[in-house]
Amino acid sequence: MTENLQFLEIEHKFVIEADVDVTPLLEELQRRHPEKFIRTDVEDSYFLVQNPPQAVYRHRIDSYLQQLTVKSLGSDTEVRLEVNLDLDPAKGNQIEAIQAFLAPLGVLWQGTLRKEVQAYYFADAEVVYYRAQYGDRMIRCLEIEARHASSIAAAQKILTDWEESLGLDPAKRSHASLLELLVVPTLPQALQEKVRRL
Repeated sequence: MTENLQFLEIEHKFVIEADVDVTPLLEELQRRHPEKFIRTDVEDSYFLVQNPPQAVYRHRIDSYLQQLTVKSLGSDTEVRLEVNLDLDPAKGNQIEAIQAFLAPLGVLWQGTLRKEVQAYYFADAEVVYYRAQYGDRMIRCLEIEARHASSIAAAQKILTDWEESLGLDPAKRSHASLLELLVVPTLPQALQEKVRRL
């Protein structure tokens, strides 16, 4: 894995069980005076394509941005490729253009999930709590993403420091992507197996 962090996402995800009250955690994040706080509803449309075989494309639109993203798939989401292309929000939702753009790559599956997001931006990390829904399936997660790190090792230390300060158990973090946690179990068996082989 390259040490050029420009196109890498380095984060840890924790799945929050339905019976856990997140209010104290969110209050603690506010007490730390984030540089910026955003609350928004997000629509993420994912596309699994035949080529390249180890990536997923995502169209994201909310009240703050619109992007086309390619993310690598693999056995652990701690460090993975993430390239974002910003789309012109003045042109409205460009999902039809994205569908046409990806069609030549052979779209195997397309689906949209919705997220209620609270994002806290700090000097060294972005901490995001969200509730995501796909069909009748729902999951709550807390993600910590390193910001402005000089290396993968430095980014991993940022994640460790934040986990420790928030009382999170690193052994309990999820190694799966949101797509794998929420969507893949609903896919036809043959497609599930294809995704899991990536």
